[in-house]
Amino acid sequence: MQPVTAGRRLPALCGTWLAATLCAAEVPAGNAAPFENLYREAYERRIRESGPEHPDTVSSLVRLAALMRSHGRAEAAEPLLRQALGAQTAGASADTMVELAETLAVLGRHSEADGFYQRSLELAEAGERSAGTLIRVARLRNAGGDPLGAEQAYRKALQHFEMGGPLSRDGRRVRAAALNDLGLLLEAEGELAAAETAYRESADSHADAYGARHPATAAVRANLASTLAVRGEAADAAALLEQSIGVIRAAYGPRHDDVARLQNRLGEVYEVLGRLDEAQARYLAALAVWDGPSPSRGMALTDLGRLAGVRGDFDAAETVLAEAVGHLQTAGEAMAVELAEALDSYGSVLRGSGRLDEAEPLLRRALVIRETKLGASHPDVALSLVGLAGVFHLRGNLARAGTLYDRALDIQERTLGPDHPEVGETLYNLAHVRRSLGETVSAADALERAAEILSAAYGADDPFVAEVLSALRALR
Repeated sequence: MQPVTAGRRLPALCGTWLAATLCAAEVPAGNAAPFENLYREAYERRIRESGPEHPDTVSSLVRLAALMRSHGRAEAAEPLLRQALGAQTAGASADTMVELAETLAVLGRHSEADGFYQRSLELAEAGERSAGTLIRVARLRNAGGDPLGAEQAYRKALQHFEMGGPLSRDGRRVRAAALNDLGLLLEAEGELAAAETAYRESADSHADAYGARHPATAAVRANLASTLAVRGEAADAAALLEQSIGVIRAAYGPRHDDVARLQNRLGEVYEVLGRLDEAQARYLAALAVWDGPSPSRGMALTDLGRLAGVRGDFDAAETVLAEAVGHLQTAGEAMAVELAEALDSYGSVLRGSGRLDEAEPLLRRALVIRETKLGASHPDVALSLVGLAGVFHLRGNLARAGTLYDRALDIQERTLGPDHPEVGETLYNLAHVRRSLGETVSAADALERAAEILSAAYGADDPFVAEVLSALRALR
């Protein structure tokens, strides 16, 4: 019996690639020297006219420091901000504390930065401004590897938005972006139900702040679609992605990078739905945009190679997936999760063609990357565990395979829900292990539950469901 690997849902979460982000720049990018000279001259003129401790002089110093930080001179900006902070009254120093915190964050001194953010919050009333500071705290904590602290800061920021009266237009947009960021954070942590809630509220807020046909709104809907697909709602995900592609193509043209990413993502959803020809067409459409060596091309090749493996064309799949791994490895840590997906797919293809000794190190490497980057309880970790368990299963090391299937099942039930198709597929694998170990009753229980889950998901006429039902009848 060839173990099955979860192949009917998206193999990885890709929420981070298309986030509605609001950016603002006070000074044009490029050569900062002319602007710095102007700001410095303004500061020196203020000193001559009003003295070094006058509020206008200090404000001018803060603006100079902010410019220096924004152009890569954070080390030089820090002492200027500390000087400004020392000259200000308590009530006037909150904004300077925020700027100093931003500068310390750039310098990698996250704990100090967090401290100054908190001090600034003590001086500020709840409202849009304090909410903006809390969003900075959330991003700082997330970058520093504290997702729980980041989530708490995002949720507190959302509370502050509700405390200061009606929001300005900018406030509504920042709140909408914060909800999207919260969704990305929750999705990365495997909290898919909570991520869906955040994305839905963000999509509504973006539609209110920008309009229903704005690219930023479409971007959040695409993130929502990713979560829906992983949760087993592929048809709804496809509809959202098709809508998002139309909006973003109209705004940016058919060869824009985000259009290609959405095409590739829609191909993954079509694959989940069993619409393999349409999936391949979408993957090829993305590759037509990503026609040069790049990590993005590696993502599309991963999907195309996996699809070839699903169709049983192992030679083509191996060739394409080897190229995908090569593209993704060039990006280093930035594309580690995507590399793990390619390695997992490559290993599964090799396992499917019986080359277990070659498959195992690829599957192990994918598992290590996913555990490191996503956490031990992420649903993609369960995918890797199932793939690696399949190697041990085929080798006849049933005890080891059963342990890995059990761990994967525990993750899937907690993160995807007890009725998700992946739970059914893992139960099917586990039932075969238990049957081979002579645990007939336990195997029958697992197969019966697998049959219920998979029949509900795919229908009684699905070939895989028929296989599960046949195995169940043989045990009874």
